[in-house]
Amino acid sequence: MTKIKIDALNPDSISRAADRVRKLQQAYANKNHLFVKELTKVGTQSIEETLTGESPYHAGEEETLPKYNNPHVLSGSKYGEAKATIKLSGPNAVFVEFGAGAHFNGPAGTSPHPLGEQFGYTIGSYGMGQGKNDSWQYTKDGEVKISHGTQALMPMWKAGQKMRQEAKGKAKSIFSIKGI
Repeated sequence: MTKIKIDALNPDSISRAADRVRKLQQAYANKNHLFVKELTKVGTQSIEETLTGESPYHAGEEETLPKYNNPHVLSGSKYGEAKATIKLSGPNAVFVEFGAGAHFNGPAGTSPHPLGEQFGYTIGSYGMGQGKNDSWQYTKDGEVKISHGTQALMPMWKAGQKMRQEAKGKAKSIFSIKGI
């Protein structure tokens, strides 16, 4: 805890104390921005590790993971607040997060994702209902393909968990302000 001492009740002493309060306020604002920046680094690194890690997705098939955009951070501040949003987008981001198909994710109507049922993303409930089957076929470039769906990799969920785990330690190290 930082203490600001007023030596005497005179204009100079009060002015010096007010200057120290402004410096302390700016130092905390800077530390808050750094804290948000560090947590977003933790989150984006977790997402990237999840998306590039080992996965049984399409095991033995020639196809690869659905295309997704790399995670990106939207940040800004208003009235001294530091805010950031980590976003994963792309045409198949929802499948990468919640999974599609019973083959990798369990029976239809369930969800391997802790928030899947709450958001209505249960296996077989989207993607034209094909995900309730162990496999299905589709035509691409005139060729019939067989799919087993996608494993729920949950990159966003895992990033949130990792950020929560590291928030207290980061806050302790970042907000120890000395010498102001």
